[in-house]
Amino acid sequence: MLDRSNKPLYEQIYEYYKEQIKTGQLKPEDRLPTEMEMAELFNVSRITTRRALDEMQRDGLIYRKKGLGSFVLPLDKAEREKGSNIVAMIIPSDSATGRRIDYIRGATEYLDKKGWFLTVHNTDDDEDRERRFLQELPQSGVSGIIYYPSGRDNFDILYSMYLENFPIVMIDKYFQSIPLNYVVSDNFDGGYQATEHLIELGHRKIVYIANPSIEESSSVRDRFFGYCKALYDHGLDVDYDLVALGVFNEMVGDSNNPLDPIDMFTEKMTQLLDKNRDITGIVAENDYVAIWIKKALHRLGIGVPRDISIVGFDNVEMLERIDISLTTIDQDFQEIGRKAAKLVLNQIENHMHTKYEIYQVPVKLVVRNSTRGIED
Repeated sequence: MLDRSNKPLYEQIYEYYKEQIKTGQLKPEDRLPTEMEMAELFNVSRITTRRALDEMQRDGLIYRKKGLGSFVLPLDKAEREKGSNIVAMIIPSDSATGRRIDYIRGATEYLDKKGWFLTVHNTDDDEDRERRFLQELPQSGVSGIIYYPSGRDNFDILYSMYLENFPIVMIDKYFQSIPLNYVVSDNFDGGYQATEHLIELGHRKIVYIANPSIEESSSVRDRFFGYCKALYDHGLDVDYDLVALGVFNEMVGDSNNPLDPIDMFTEKMTQLLDKNRDITGIVAENDYVAIWIKKALHRLGIGVPRDISIVGFDNVEMLERIDISLTTIDQDFQEIGRKAAKLVLNQIENHMHTKYEIYQVPVKLVVRNSTRGIED
């Protein structure tokens, strides 16, 4: 069966089985002979057959199951197996202060148990760097990607990944025009809980305020919709004089002299209060916005929660270090990372086609000292 030419014996065995796979004599999921069986069949040593099997596995022709043997990979799965047992995460920042590190912890914890590894690629909010990672990582050998988008760019690359069935799961935001899998917090329920908490404390004039517009960010949009639904369910109208969306876009200074966030929110809160002096509650897009608003109100001589109650979103660890007792919505970032890792690994190992599905992770209200009842 082997020609005993100058070509190495392991290579001849490799080419023999490669041809059988290519011509369909061996079909996907067919089991190959064991090292011992193959050694007897070709009258070679087990070292030679082991080398041949190693080369076949390396080139994505077969896969091995411990204790069961070697099996022919489906061609499409074979292409995927040429990559490594590595999943990449693209993230705007791995700073611990924003709790994005918990995405990494959750994904790493799950992948470790499955014998896989996570590489983290921090874009530092650089759009060009983010785009480059999306283009280059699939070519570098990673088998799948967990992607936290910083904005609405790169739809062209994402749709190409969908068409090519490259395993990718997105976190934090979702895009209805891109049919991928997404893992996000239940932002609608978070906005609802934050608003209902203030309503139950007797507040009626409640502001919703966010840096991006609702077109820019699905998380901001869903939190705003939750805010609106809570008002509606409690018999209150949505007063658009109390809604401030796209604050950053509206008020940012020129690039040579950018506005300080506290200056920006001092100006915005002045505008809101000029229209309605009866404001007593604020639902902020996130904890950072809530902190900037609290400091802006302090400049204006307005106490929190003495005069105005504030609810944030995220429950960032930084709050404890700077001693701000902020009522907020807690997101389970670690569970988002774990779920995203599970989904992307499922796509890789079972060659499941990426589809449009949004997996929502529950959130919970954490009540602290930035809110109080109207009559307290």
